[in-house]
Amino acid sequence: MNFPLDSVQDLPDDAKMALGAALEQMQVRDSLKMYNRLVERCFKECVEDMRSKALTGKEEQCVAKCCEKFMHVTARVGMRFQEFFSQMEQQAAAAAAAASSQGK
Repeated sequence: MNFPLDSVQDLPDDAKMALGAALEQMQVRDSLKMYNRLVERCFKECVEDMRSKALTGKEEQCVAKCCEKFMHVTARVGMRFQEFFSQMEQQAAAAAAAASSQGK
């Protein structure tokens, strides 16, 4: 969902606070989901046996590399989404400008 920020400024203060709290809650939930996916994926990929409560050196290296890759990919996907939404906003602005110039 994409809406202009001017719309938010017109809201009453209590609605702004509720919206901010909802956004913060969504961010926390998304962060926890990402963390859980990371743990699950790297555990499945790296932990070979459960005989010891400590990780072996090989498992530790695998987990470190797995986490690094996961965070890198997540950051890259986030950048791509930002680029995509920026491009979509530019196209929408260009379409709106073209529509307003045709209406004159």
